[in-house]
Amino acid sequence: MSLKQRSLTLLHTTRFVTFATLSPENVPWATTVEPKILFNPLRFLWYSAHQSQHSQNIRHHAQVSGTLFNYHLPEFGSAGFDGAQFIGTARELSVDESAEAYREFHQHSLFDEAQNTLPSIALEQLQKGGHSRFYELIIDQWWLFDMEHWLANQESRRIPVPLSYLNDE
Repeated sequence: MSLKQRSLTLLHTTRFVTFATLSPENVPWATTVEPKILFNPLRFLWYSAHQSQHSQNIRHHAQVSGTLFNYHLPEFGSAGFDGAQFIGTARELSVDESAEAYREFHQHSLFDEAQNTLPSIALEQLQKGGHSRFYELIIDQWWLFDMEHWLANQESRRIPVPLSYLNDE
């Protein structure tokens, strides 16, 4: 399977992503979110409490690193798993941008069945005065787990993937 196919399979089938942020005091923090994955450019859209640690960190340091991992991938042969790492630039969306983000976030996804069992957050709670905000992370660099090297040597390595492979979806 090509690097593009592997990446797109991960992006279309992985539900949770872990972000690593840095506080103003340079203390690292990791958090897992359930983003909407968008293309052209490749980016993640999610909402979080604006007082949560990672949200505060993003206001001070826009650079975010992260990983996604999926181990229910029968198309990946005997291993059945794959993963990616990335670096990007994150920001809190403005009040004006949050209405469009709200529509985009709640459009059809692979996980709608599970999401529809949960109550939906009101747009007002994602804007000024609300407890949460929308955030966007635009991916600057993307790497895939080097599966072949791992299977042959049990040594973890990454393969860089050009973003152009992922932005012409």
